[in-house]
Amino acid sequence: MRYADYVKYYKLDVEPAAYYQEIAAMGPRDPQATSRTKDTDVSLPGLARDKMFNISAEIKNWFHEPGAPIPPLMDGLTVVDLFCGSGRDTYLAAQLVGPEGKVIGVEPNAKRLAIAEKYLDAEIKQFGYDKCNVELVNGCPEDLSFIADESVDLVISNCMINLSPDKDAIFREVFRILKNGGEFYFTDIFTDRRMQHEISHNMELRAMRLGGAMYINDFRRIVQEVGFINPRYPICFKTPVTDDELAKFDGTAFATITCRLMKTDWESDVCESYTDEWATYKGNLPDYPDEFLYDYNIKFPTGARLHVCNNVTCFAKTRYAACWDIEFNRERHEMDTHGDHIIKTSPDYDGVYDEDDQPIQASCC
Repeated sequence: MRYADYVKYYKLDVEPAAYYQEIAAMGPRDPQATSRTKDTDVSLPGLARDKMFNISAEIKNWFHEPGAPIPPLMDGLTVVDLFCGSGRDTYLAAQLVGPEGKVIGVEPNAKRLAIAEKYLDAEIKQFGYDKCNVELVNGCPEDLSFIADESVDLVISNCMINLSPDKDAIFREVFRILKNGGEFYFTDIFTDRRMQHEISHNMELRAMRLGGAMYINDFRRIVQEVGFINPRYPICFKTPVTDDELAKFDGTAFATITCRLMKTDWESDVCESYTDEWATYKGNLPDYPDEFLYDYNIKFPTGARLHVCNNVTCFAKTRYAACWDIEFNRERHEMDTHGDHIIKTSPDYDGVYDEDDQPIQASCC
């Protein structure tokens, strides 16, 4: 399959606004009946949890997820919250960016957005701000034309992109509005396979926020083509799914994954090593004093000076730079850690393998 084929596989021939109205009408009355996260110290960071008490009970009761994709270091940022619903994460972000930051909440369901709008003035007053730093927009995330190119530092979303009838459009719009060095940090549901269209196009199954989930490798292929060439998955859990729900999906396995996509020219699609690239995590991120969560299987302990790949040293070009001591010199390229295995383990033409010639794991990943 080519890139266009992957895009087409996940695209529905519908008008987004009307589609979202239909999906909303099919969903349960309790928005949390189809929640796909759980409230844990990992899925809801302490800094965000502390701010939850400032948010109206009705906003929280109408919000669809207990977890929250809230990254660190948000002070002063311009943030966009896609599928903001009743506004819980939008108002969390509004507190974390501070009075000099700004949060734009985008929600296609006017009824849910009305709850966020109802409390806007009260929430801003509760935060102690002299001026409002929140903008709420009733619109579809597939079209963010009301946001200027390269004007946003961070985009977040909470387990709702799976509903989109045109996921590629969302990824392209996010890439367009992000500044260089910006971050797309979101949680969503992914699968271990490409589901058949009789499942993925079934509106009832999509309304469960399972039917529209992407096969994780198709997600990677699409976002890499858009420009997010090094997707990372720092937080992964098995998706909370009942046995009755699972029976409708022909053996598919689901995972709820928090993704980090950076917009930077410094990354590559595979991890590559240079002679002098070292990184030391300082441990100064709130909620992460002992280690930095880089990927589901890669954690950097505080204070350890490690030889790392080029995809780690790219943090020097982002807002995370203050959390690292990074040394990099890209004059001498050593290898990529994937192709190296192919080269180092190839036999000679007589079929002889050199037992001493083994791949060199010179990178962090």
